[in-house]
Amino acid sequence: MRTRASSRQCLRVLTMALLAVLVGAVGFAPRASAQPAAYTGLVVVVGGIHLDRSISPAVLTPRGEVVYGRGWWKPGQLNLDVAEKYGIVEYAPSLTAVRRAGAHPLVVRAIGVSGPAQSTFKTDVVVSERDALRIREANARYRFLQHMHVSLVSAPLAAY
Repeated sequence: MRTRASSRQCLRVLTMALLAVLVGAVGFAPRASAQPAAYTGLVVVVGGIHLDRSISPAVLTPRGEVVYGRGWWKPGQLNLDVAEKYGIVEYAPSLTAVRRAGAHPLVVRAIGVSGPAQSTFKTDVVVSERDALRIREANARYRFLQHMHVSLVSAPLAAY
């Protein structure tokens, strides 16, 4: 009789241990770190690179694909009055001066600058393919680009 009771107790302990492992496994219990906070905007740090200001700058990939800016909106999507009055981006001298991108922006670094064809002005920022993907994925979820919550920061490299 003792061996049968011991076997049951052992089986009960093993079952509880297995259940504890399953509950702690990925997909069974939510983890706080798995859910990032909602992004309120986009900040592109353009440290150490000269960027000319423009009424219609763009955020581009190294291949020249538009991530944000001229040619990005579908007809009727852009509020022309707001864009004309405030511009489609905010230019800020530092990260602490950023206002338009909100309290929890996605922050990426420009890897270069570019400009419209046949122009000597460098008005567009170039981000890595990886950062372009991050921007697109975050915007698909939080839609901050549609509201022009974009800031270009000309902070020195050491400030970032």
